[in-house]
Amino acid sequence: MRAWLLVLFAGCGGAARHKPPPAPPVPIVLDARTCTDAAIGIDRSTKTLRPPELEVIGPMRQLCTENAWPAVAIECFTAMGEDDLTTCTRHLPAAQREKVLATLLGNAADDAEELATIVTKLQALQVGILNCDRFVQAVTATMSCRGLASATRIQLGNETADFWSLPTTRLSIEDRARMAAACGESLQALQQQAVDVGCMP
Repeated sequence: MRAWLLVLFAGCGGAARHKPPPAPPVPIVLDARTCTDAAIGIDRSTKTLRPPELEVIGPMRQLCTENAWPAVAIECFTAMGEDDLTTCTRHLPAAQREKVLATLLGNAADDAEELATIVTKLQALQVGILNCDRFVQAVTATMSCRGLASATRIQLGNETADFWSLPTTRLSIEDRARMAAACGESLQALQQQAVDVGCMP
């Protein structure tokens, strides 16, 4: 009996040793984002930047397809929020980035590329004073306001980008308070001007 058990045990052990290894797990492949997804994301998150009548999805999908945007850019555009345009466009070469911004500002504008460059500068600004950051955001939105002459927008955008590129971290509390008040007044004046020319509801 003992010999039979040893034979049985040995046989079972041998079978176990020759058992094929388990198959590796099947990887889960997520659906890749497409140029259409990126175009929809851009359309959704840039409503305050571009002229309200401007159709975006078709032109952006075409730019994405023709220029073969990298996957990281497509993913970023698909999920981006209103403040992420600069972050996402940095995944594109400079020439393609300017095409995206020029398209958002309206290709009909003679100075679209220059305005697009200004928008890139403005979006990179972080003043660190709430009213001043709001003013810069309002100036950025004004770059697509066709009720204002393009020369006026270019001058406003360049002056804002040049002035607020100066460091503000070492300002005293009193100076920061004065700047906040001045930015608040400038913001109100700019908003009123935009309303007067039909660029804001």
